[in-house]
Amino acid sequence: GKSNFDISEWMLIRLLDALDDRRATLAMLCKTAVARKVLLHAWKNRVSLRSSAIRLIDAKKHFAVAADACLLVCDLARSRRSVDAAVFDHLNDTQPSRVLGFREGQLVADVNAYQRSKHLQGRGPYRWRSGIKHDCSRVMAFVRESNRYRNGLGELVSLEDEHLYPMLKSSDLANGRIESPNRWMLVTQRYVAESTGEIEARAPKTWRYLLDHADMLDARASSIYRKRPRFAVFGVGDYSFTPWKVASSGLYKRLEFVKVGSFAGKPIVLDDTGNFLACKTEREADSITAVLNSDLAADFFSAFVFWDAKRPITVEVLNRLDIVSLAKQMGKQRGLRFRERQKTLLSQ
Repeated sequence: GKSNFDISEWMLIRLLDALDDRRATLAMLCKTAVARKVLLHAWKNRVSLRSSAIRLIDAKKHFAVAADACLLVCDLARSRRSVDAAVFDHLNDTQPSRVLGFREGQLVADVNAYQRSKHLQGRGPYRWRSGIKHDCSRVMAFVRESNRYRNGLGELVSLEDEHLYPMLKSSDLANGRIESPNRWMLVTQRYVAESTGEIEARAPKTWRYLLDHADMLDARASSIYRKRPRFAVFGVGDYSFTPWKVASSGLYKRLEFVKVGSFAGKPIVLDDTGNFLACKTEREADSITAVLNSDLAADFFSAFVFWDAKRPITVEVLNRLDIVSLAKQMGKQRGLRFRERQKTLLSQ
């Protein structure tokens, strides 16, 4: 998560702080994610870096380690400060493939791409969200078999339809399996903090199923379930149940947007490995999908996406783009509902 801290990060930060305003060179093999965090710390705190470089290495080949790693090189000098770092795709390359840097208080993956497209930054009327989080897929996710459902424990159970929704995972979005989902999700709430007690009266089979698996659901470790109704989920709201969505995989290392509709008379939901925009009409979803799959959008996101990250495409990155501004620049704003969307945004 966001709070993860590597001991090597602490060591490198301490070394740079100690070398600040001195003539020195620091070189260290480390994870590329650690290198970026160290550089961000140095740039935010105005450490006297004269120049910096990240030289990518094949950690699997050289160290038998499955990690994205690099040689981080930092040159320091008195009263000299640079907020750029050249990125070399291989250790011995003489020309960098791009330059990452610190611009307007944020870390950017590609300085040139950022300069080309920074005018498209903005909140805008659309808001990206992650899918529904339940942290217990063996209990909450199913494959449908005739009129019954098989869970991840191998149990074949009979449940009411009321709380079951067709579901897509990140792998489905990335591989185009979006028309006929083969998985279903048990969604116990329609909005965060909604009482789950009503399930007992309205869907007794579902309530019995939840009680039968209460030991696993009650053992979910995430703090988001504390002080929430029993069997609660997270990341759920009216937006989860719109008839149309524009979605993108959060785990795969490619940027592609797809239109997601409904299946078997129900809106398709996403699990928390996917990201999506809620849309009320198919036309709106088509318009947004076309804009987001454009070269201009790809260029914008290339300024912010670090492909070596465990989850490179996040809602934070996606929400940097003002989709309306991009659509206007492309002359493809038809189908977008500006005023209504603005009112919706302000009410959230």
